[in-house]
Amino acid sequence: MKGKNKSFNEISFLNKLIVVAAITLLVVLAISITFGSIFFEVVGFFKLLRVSYQSFSSLLLFIFLYFIIGLILDFISIVFIKLATQNITGKTKPFIIRMIIDCLFSWIAFHTADEIIGGIDIPLITEIIAVLFFYLVEIAFEAKEKGKGE
Repeated sequence: MKGKNKSFNEISFLNKLIVVAAITLLVVLAISITFGSIFFEVVGFFKLLRVSYQSFSSLLLFIFLYFIIGLILDFISIVFIKLATQNITGKTKPFIIRMIIDCLFSWIAFHTADEIIGGIDIPLITEIIAVLFFYLVEIAFEAKEKGKGE
């Protein structure tokens, strides 16, 4: 095979089709594993917190809607956090302000998705526990990433 390295344009159509299909399959597999693990993690988390849902499709729709709403609100919360903490010194006050703003916007996304999807019922206390848990996980991953860079 040495010396037979050809560019993608020089190989036959069948070989191009095989390469494109293999790469597509790998990408679909990676995305499926990622979303599958997120889905089953949420299912397990909701089982622990006794959340009731009618079907897996309503739960899947809830997760999808929560991520969409959360993505939009996350950008807004970042702006609020930057504006609220830009003139504050120290570590405690900015941390508390960030926690309040971040948790508030996450709860709004969580609660909105819960209200829109009729097939899922999440009690208010469970929403608050979930939002605090997600915040703590986010902080833990940020601290781990900062530790790697140093």
